Amino acid sequence: MLKKLTVRNFKSLHDVAVELPQLTVLLGPNAAGKSALAEAVQVLSRIGNAAALDEALGRQGPVRGYSFEAFAMPAGGIPALIRQESTQFCLEADLTAGQERYRYRIAPSLDMQSGRLRVADEYLARIGAKGQPKGRPAIEKQGSQLRVRRKGRGGSGRPRNEPVGLNRALLSDRSLSSDAGFGGLEKVRTEFSNWHAYYLEPRLAMRAEAAPADVWHIGAAGELIAPFLFKLKAEHPSKFEDIGRTLRAIVPSVEKISIDLNEQRGTLDLRIRQGGADHSARVLSEGTLRALALCAVAENPWSGSLLTFEEPENGAHPRRLELIAELLLSTAMRKRCQVIVTTHSPLFCDAILNLATPYGRDVGMYLVRYRNQATEVEPLDLQGPLFRDDKIRAALAADDTHVFDRLLLRGLIDA
Repeated sequence: MLKKLTVRNFKSLHDVAVELPQLTVLLGPNAAGKSALAEAVQVLSRIGNAAALDEALGRQGPVRGYSFEAFAMPAGGIPALIRQESTQFCLEADLTAGQERYRYRIAPSLDMQSGRLRVADEYLARIGAKGQPKGRPAIEKQGSQLRVRRKGRGGSGRPRNEPVGLNRALLSDRSLSSDAGFGGLEKVRTEFSNWHAYYLEPRLAMRAEAAPADVWHIGAAGELIAPFLFKLKAEHPSKFEDIGRTLRAIVPSVEKISIDLNEQRGTLDLRIRQGGADHSARVLSEGTLRALALCAVAENPWSGSLLTFEEPENGAHPRRLELIAELLLSTAMRKRCQVIVTTHSPLFCDAILNLATPYGRDVGMYLVRYRNQATEVEPLDLQGPLFRDDKIRAALAADDTHVFDRLLLRGLIDA
């Protein structure tokens, strides 16, 4: 579980620190930096497991744009960035892995003349409940070397030294395992591998033809929904039935989900029965496909410890927003996993607020704004008058070109 995230010079996040509860909602207008914050979480996860930085930051990774666009832009934009000799960003996380708490920091740098990515700094240490280091760091920069310490008596096992400037994180080196005396690295690496992001794309990705495959989740865009359901039906039939029941609660017209192997083509046929007729994934509405994907993630027996959803309410009927909010809240609390959601829907936020009271500090909401050429993240008091507070009213009404702001103002007028 990610307890605290500190981001410096990553995209529009010049200097942001956020403490994250079990369910975190990031709300704000488009282009405010919500997606950048969600990407920072996934970049941290990918760097901890990727064979090279380019794999974590490249076009196949979770970052939108080219790898150099992950770094904060100077005032002059891309031309000014290119004229720099080098640039870097820094991600730092306080997290729990197993029964222990750790602080991990990674600072990738980019040589603007060659395009080479390197690790400028890396740090890993156990910490106490108040964030204080416990014992000697497992990874620590010392001059031009990165020292990796084995777990021994008093942390005095024979260390290993690596030069600063490698093209990969030491955390990602699987030879640094528990068997070799690097148990802390393996625990944090495993925790990172269980973080998954979803930016569902029902228009194309979820309609694409697919064959059976040994998959563990539906894929970031939902592109693996068919092979996932096929495997789930074979190995966990009760979970497959649970998905159908949950989907019917959100979309009452749904009668049945079926997933079968077409023996002539070797591909999977995903169908949903509505109104007495079976409809293939090719013709189902985007709202129904998105709801199906959310239900599949909620019932996934192999799901990760941290799940990020980008605007999961898109395409949903307003009357179903409360059911989607309830599904995400239930996923976080019932499965004891962490859920981070980005949204620009005040109706979805209101649905979360209606359900949040019994969970206290396990639910948090943050206002994300873009001001003075940088993203700001401000925690909101869920116990207070969220949409009636003058400070919040002024902040959200600062630019009346945003649809999000106008919708909030309508709510304020009704109040």
